[in-house]
Amino acid sequence: MALSLKPGSPEIDGTQNPQTAQGTYPSSVAVSLNIIAVIAVCVALYLGQSFFLPIALSVITALTLGPVVSAARRLFHIPSPVSAALLLIICGAGITIGAMTLATPLKEFLSDAPQIGAQLKEKLKSIRSPVDSINSMGEEVEKITSSGGDGKTNEVVVKGPGLIARAADDIMAITAMTLLILVLSFFLLVSRDMFFKKAIRIFPKLSDKKKILALIMDVEHDVSRYLLTVAVINACMGMAVGVLFYLLDVPTPHLWAVLAALLNFLPYIGALIGVLLAFGVSIISFDTLAIAMVPSAVYLVLTIVEGQFLTPMILGRRFSLNTVAILVSIAFWGFMWGPVGVLIAVPLLIIFKVLCERVGGLSHIGEFLSGENIPVDPEPQTSTASPDEKPAGL
Repeated sequence: MALSLKPGSPEIDGTQNPQTAQGTYPSSVAVSLNIIAVIAVCVALYLGQSFFLPIALSVITALTLGPVVSAARRLFHIPSPVSAALLLIICGAGITIGAMTLATPLKEFLSDAPQIGAQLKEKLKSIRSPVDSINSMGEEVEKITSSGGDGKTNEVVVKGPGLIARAADDIMAITAMTLLILVLSFFLLVSRDMFFKKAIRIFPKLSDKKKILALIMDVEHDVSRYLLTVAVINACMGMAVGVLFYLLDVPTPHLWAVLAALLNFLPYIGALIGVLLAFGVSIISFDTLAIAMVPSAVYLVLTIVEGQFLTPMILGRRFSLNTVAILVSIAFWGFMWGPVGVLIAVPLLIIFKVLCERVGGLSHIGEFLSGENIPVDPEPQTSTASPDEKPAGL
């Protein structure tokens, strides 16, 4: 009789591997492989930023606009290519108009940056005086400690490309990436049904087909609802900031409107950045400190009302996120993909959270990412469950 000797088989030499029997060796190998896989994925995302970033933005755009395209086809009988093209043209036109509108104030701000810095330094002289005294003491100590060396060091100045050349390169790169995102988003929206059919065909059982279809539809619906609602709320937030700053005579209120809308995609951090920027600009623009604090206070009140009352009331507790998870996601994607990664950190987190909630094996991760305070269920009185209770997982 022939024996089939397989690696790790207990029949080899008639003995059993103690490490295999206890299960410690395979589990440690699995953990090590998982850690290596996570590190490899992070390295790939970091080094392949120019490849993965347009794909991520296109997927977010397609998930957001997919139900809109489907509703237009179902209700108004508009073909998917036509509705997708119209939506993306509107998005592209909005981006172009916003860029052209912000170009002039940004150019003026950059040209006046030295004067603004001098004014800000003059306004903050009373606050800077203790710091300047400490710095002067440090310089004196440094002179005393370095007085023994008489040798002179030669400074080598390496000139890089000018500001205009770098700005032109950045504009060309941003334009190319924007066109790539719009084109890829168009094909994702047009091929939406094809992807659904492909995902269903790879599962042989009918029950599995129904589960994967329900999973895809639920994820797309939840992500689209969240992103569209947050986009509308942030746009209203930006318009409110722009109107109030116009009434308060803050310079370039339209620039503040766009900036407030973009910063509002960053929970907590965006509000803090907006308040500090408003305070810095107000110090330069107004004469007294009391008046300069009004715009930043108005900005803070608006963010509190929006973040603590308006958004939870509209979205409900279903889409609440863990604060720690939000900050970690912003730090991670900001390190990976820079400012654009910071802006899409929360949308990527909500996509991951919705996926985890819909997949039974990852439901505990979705619960951790959720910001809901769900009370611990008491001990069940009976062994029968409620007929209306939905089982967890798929």
